[in-house]
Amino acid sequence: MAVGFVAVTGTRSANKTLGTTATQKTPASAFDVTLNKQQLNAISAYYLDRYQKNSDQQYAFAVDNDAVLTGQTQLLGITVNYGLSLTPKVLDNGNVALKAKKLAVGSLSMPVSMVLSYVSQHYDLPKWIHLDPSQKTITLDLAHFSTNGISYRATKIDMSGDGQFNFTVRVPKTKS
Repeated sequence: MAVGFVAVTGTRSANKTLGTTATQKTPASAFDVTLNKQQLNAISAYYLDRYQKNSDQQYAFAVDNDAVLTGQTQLLGITVNYGLSLTPKVLDNGNVALKAKKLAVGSLSMPVSMVLSYVSQHYDLPKWIHLDPSQKTITLDLAHFSTNGISYRATKIDMSGDGQFNFTVRVPKTKS
């Protein structure tokens, strides 16, 4: 589910100075990162591996024709596989919305809203991931995924072919 780790790899295509914002009083350096599906999947796996290191709940996220969340859960004492097919979309604010299309738990088809509600109550998700069961949407709040002041903004998602995922990475200006 994690996309906010885009600065780990990619191509640098621009370097510019941004103006001030309400939350940041000094200009920052920004650069664009472009990833393909393979790179996004590698970063996602790396991030989730680190995030879930000591967790009982394990899940994976990958992009191919759709974005897909997979894992295992207990259902009536039996371990069952699940898969959630999602369509990603860049929002105007630079966050990413993942609209749920289809969900399967074991061989059962289940209501997405019910499962998202269950996940929001029982899974330890990063604070920047928001579930909206009524809209069947998972929002990756990249504006609040910040590492040492570095922030991220999605600018393009193209799922065709090898894929193209563009992000702007903003690095705060040092005080020196």
